[in-house]
Amino acid sequence: MNKWPAVKTESVSWERTEEDLFLIPKSRRRKITATYEAAIPATLQNQQLILSPELAERLADARARLARFDEKQATLPYNLPSLFLRSESAASSQIENLTSSARNIALAELSPSAPKNAQIIAGNIDAMRCALGLTGPLSIPRIQDIHRQLLKHADEPFAGTLRSEQVWVGGTPYSPHGALFVPPHADRVIDCLNDLCAFTQRDDLDPIAKAAITHAQFETVHPFIDGNGRTGRTLLHYLLREDEVLRRATIPLSAGLLHDIDNYMEALRLYQQGMPEPIIEQLIDAIDLAIVVSQRTSERARALLEDWESAMHERVTAKIRRLPALLVEQPVVDSAFVAQRLGITRRAAMDLINRACEYGILRPIGNAKRGEFYQAPAMLDMLDEISSMAGIRRMLGIAR
Repeated sequence: MNKWPAVKTESVSWERTEEDLFLIPKSRRRKITATYEAAIPATLQNQQLILSPELAERLADARARLARFDEKQATLPYNLPSLFLRSESAASSQIENLTSSARNIALAELSPSAPKNAQIIAGNIDAMRCALGLTGPLSIPRIQDIHRQLLKHADEPFAGTLRSEQVWVGGTPYSPHGALFVPPHADRVIDCLNDLCAFTQRDDLDPIAKAAITHAQFETVHPFIDGNGRTGRTLLHYLLREDEVLRRATIPLSAGLLHDIDNYMEALRLYQQGMPEPIIEQLIDAIDLAIVVSQRTSERARALLEDWESAMHERVTAKIRRLPALLVEQPVVDSAFVAQRLGITRRAAMDLINRACEYGILRPIGNAKRGEFYQAPAMLDMLDEISSMAGIRRMLGIAR
């Protein structure tokens, strides 16, 4: 039997002036008392994790399949991880009820005129890139860097700043009384995060199990005012990369979690009650689904690029031959982006874009004027499909 510690609680004073209370509806005011109960997360760095033989076997199998998929990425002529980075960011945002089209998200990376939701999700892509670019031990400053990238498009003053106030999940906006979960008091956040960072350095644990527990503990600590869920899911990718479970690939883990949000949230709740197995199982399930989605998407991306290549009547050394691989990374472009990435002039880039439009690879967004943006519809359609649960179900043939 696994003896994992449950979250404890402490009574914390809740002070509000008479003027503050007067603004709160009377029905709510009666439930606000002088104290509330806040979580005290257990320390992890020395906890023993005992897994059943069945769960240990599932973890070993997941590691082996991830390693095989990872090896295949080195042989691809295009950057498939960039494609999955986009779908992962979109799916992670959907868990927080943030949605936007793949086109608008890609546009947000090039233009501040993109819709606000798209800009916020583009911040999730930046956070993923930041996390996957880090090497070395996890630290509080690195967590703050990821959070800062996540919210840089949201213009939030608390981006990258650990909270100095109480937050809570569920209940009412007036006080933590009656909330579904109340994370630790702000004074405990730094110690909790230092313990969490120390836990990630342990080498006596299965790396997937360690990543799952790190994620659940991060959500329990809730160190930021907002953006904790997306930051915590980004940390999953950092840990799998840092422990060399995935050296090259990125897989859409959040798509797997999105498949059954209720079970995912329930697993987090059970973790806080001293049961780590459900969140580990949730991550394994997410990996199982993400690998299948990734393999099928890789096949479709390869077929799409082959179609584009066969449509182009250009010499082998022509610059336009490099465009399809670029569109895997950035499916919305303008002449400045193409010029910078391919090392050509803006005029040459515009000529290349016009030829790609003739081949049916690109299509203008709005009126086709110089300096405007162009989309790769087929690539965006594929991204939209692997970034939503409905699309993934269609791809995999899963009944509703």
